[in-house]
Amino acid sequence: MVNWKANGLSALLGAFCVLAFAPFEFYPVSIVSLLGLLALIRKANTKSAALIGFSFGLGLYLAGVSWVYVSLSTYGGMPLWMGSIAVLGFAALLAVFPALAAGVSCYLSKESERALLVIFPFVWVVTEWCKSWVLTGFPWLDMGYTQTPSWLFAWAPVGGVYLVSFVVLAIVSLLLYIWVARSVLSTIILAALVLCSFALESVQWVTPVGEPLKVGVVQGNIPIDDKWLQSTQQRTFQTYQNLSERLAKEHGAELIVWPETALPLYASQTDDKFWQAMSPANSAVLAGLLDHDEVNSYNAAALSCAPVAAGDQREALQVYRKRHLVPFGEYQPLTFLFGWVLEYLNLPMSDFAGWSEAQSLACGERINIGLSICYEDAFSNEYRQFMGDATLLINISEDAWFGDSLAPHQRTQFAQMRARELGRPMVRSANSGPSLFINHHGKVQYASDQFVVVAQARSVQAMTGDTPFAILGSWIVWLSLLCVVALFIVRFLRGR
Repeated sequence: MVNWKANGLSALLGAFCVLAFAPFEFYPVSIVSLLGLLALIRKANTKSAALIGFSFGLGLYLAGVSWVYVSLSTYGGMPLWMGSIAVLGFAALLAVFPALAAGVSCYLSKESERALLVIFPFVWVVTEWCKSWVLTGFPWLDMGYTQTPSWLFAWAPVGGVYLVSFVVLAIVSLLLYIWVARSVLSTIILAALVLCSFALESVQWVTPVGEPLKVGVVQGNIPIDDKWLQSTQQRTFQTYQNLSERLAKEHGAELIVWPETALPLYASQTDDKFWQAMSPANSAVLAGLLDHDEVNSYNAAALSCAPVAAGDQREALQVYRKRHLVPFGEYQPLTFLFGWVLEYLNLPMSDFAGWSEAQSLACGERINIGLSICYEDAFSNEYRQFMGDATLLINISEDAWFGDSLAPHQRTQFAQMRARELGRPMVRSANSGPSLFINHHGKVQYASDQFVVVAQARSVQAMTGDTPFAILGSWIVWLSLLCVVALFIVRFLRGR
């Protein structure tokens, strides 16, 4: 029998939890919402708990990723009824993961209330991790991101976003355990967790390298509908050229960053003369564009270094090809089922291939970049594995696809988390904004307004050294997975 009251309340708690994420950032809301969810499932059986978890997820993702409708309707041309069904189906797919977290926790605890409170954080972290790779992954609205404004953010360099999620869930479980069992030990553990969080704030995991680098970002605010038109191409080039010249002359920018697909060209369509015309004389330029080989096309970026000798001789153009593609936007998963989607949407440049090898971008000794394009920065372990010895992180993006929605602000928290996890400053250039300068502590030092043309320069201190996360990765995921598998084995053996 379905408990409609509990499921309705759970859905409201899920929707309420969206307030903990950007742009609202009321981070205590995540604790309150998860406390409510755990209170609802603590005396439920496995099936009821899974349904309550699904309702929580449905509320969370319907409210939190409603921006998908903007992409499908405004730029994909889907009618209201079709776009609404697509968003509902997508939210329902994502809601499966909170359902698994609640149902599996109840199953493994054998519906013991106290055991459930111990097990729940481990299972939740495993399901968040699964969400990051199933069907190429969609790690949106992971609970760790709610804590970028809070003192719990200090756990990020220790074990990444999943450790922050684990700490959030551990606090929730400890609070409920203290109330249920009047446990002194739980109170001590909670107090220790809070004290450790404050202590970690003062730990310096990385060290500065060299003098601060003057970095400029250009936010062209070129309408998507105009970008790919031959008639507007020259105007686009002129916009980026003029803004870059201003950054070089007025601010002395050594590195200038343009957004994703700032240049509606293939790298092979450019040459030294093109880059000399587009780049200020003493500045390196990192620009989003396209690339291809004999078989595939790639969403890419090119780094054109400043002259290294007299006579305007430049280092060879360095090209980065995007690794992690956006499903349904840049490639089609399960073509035999969903091939009609791309045909219907008819999006420009939506059939890319992903690159698999490490790619380094550097100009001399001062510019050493760890690059990501678009939502590649949502994948913490992937960024870590491909960062190499970069001293500066950069993300370029085209967020106009999301319109005036929650998505660009939620993506700001991705950038903050990657900066804190790896102990590197992050510079982000987005065509429609917000463009960002974030320090190595993950704190936003500058955020541009959206839907305006921006040319902004800041001094950025490059960093070197490794955080524990950079060395060990998401170790909390493997620990949690080990615990969950062990509990399944114990449950199976006891059943025998």
